[in-house]
Amino acid sequence: MTDEKTPDGPDKELIRSVWEEARDLVKRLEGTTVRKFKVEAGEYKIEIERGAPASAPATVAAQPTAAAAAAAPASAEDVAVAPDVRHAIVAPLVGTFYRAPQPGAKPFVEEGDVVDVGQTVGIVEAMKLMNEVKADRSGKVAEFAAAEGEWVEFEQVLVYLEPAD
Repeated sequence: MTDEKTPDGPDKELIRSVWEEARDLVKRLEGTTVRKFKVEAGEYKIEIERGAPASAPATVAAQPTAAAAAAAPASAEDVAVAPDVRHAIVAPLVGTFYRAPQPGAKPFVEEGDVVDVGQTVGIVEAMKLMNEVKADRSGKVAEFAAAEGEWVEFEQVLVYLEPAD
């Protein structure tokens, strides 16, 4: 960390604490595409800006086997595609996703539960702050796309809702 002034007294401890949290977050963000992250403590600022990951994983195109080709439908018209009626609830920020308010507690919701608009479905912890994730529409919890304790990115899908019966 470089700055023109060296803080002292309570400011020194505050900025050191914020810097340690930011440094830990930087380590956890390795390989992500976060473009800017800014923390301010009084007159002191810490800014983190990351670019695209160094390299994207290569994809390999697989050749279909004879059995797979035989099992393939004759035309696109033979395939009945059901529209996905699920609604995604996404992470409001980068952090760690939790389904319960504290370790060992009952989860906010389970798969199959019906939720209302504004109901808490999980939390995302960022820099020791717990941020509630609320349903932005009502529906039945169809699937959790993020696991308990998983590091999640901004706008990553956490939960899928489907229309309630």
